Amino acid sequence: MSARLSALLATLLMSVTAMNVTHAQSAVQSPAAGSAERKALLDAARAPLEQRLHQPVLFVVDQLNTSGDWAFLQAHMQGAGGKPLDYSGTEYAEAAQAGMKSRIYAALLQRSGQQWTVKAEAIGPTDVAWASWAQQYGAPAAIIGH
Repeated sequence: MSARLSALLATLLMSVTAMNVTHAQSAVQSPAAGSAERKALLDAARAPLEQRLHQPVLFVVDQLNTSGDWAFLQAHMQGAGGKPLDYSGTEYAEAAQAGMKSRIYAALLQRSGQQWTVKAEAIGPTDVAWASWAQQYGAPAAIIGH
């Protein structure tokens, strides 16, 4: 084997190894339905949301991804009993009436110890409001899938 080919193979092997290490450090997982971690994440996102909307909120999860101490949630909001969420009586009522609010909720959460905290959220966005969150907050970009 030529020295040039050996060097190329060695470089390729190191690159693949580095990619695998980077991937392992930022592995994205989705907590299983019914798991304690999933419940903790959804409850952490739900509590401040319910205070702002003055009503119980149920999440129909579209994606819930974690990596290390970061999590990203994208869900559709429903009211009690699975009824459509009602924005009337909230700070979003006027925008909702004008068709400028969706039923989507997105949140970036960070864990400190055992506690998850919402770092950024989008309530009823009509665009991809979370596109810059990973860069803005230093979260792993891989958790925010599009």
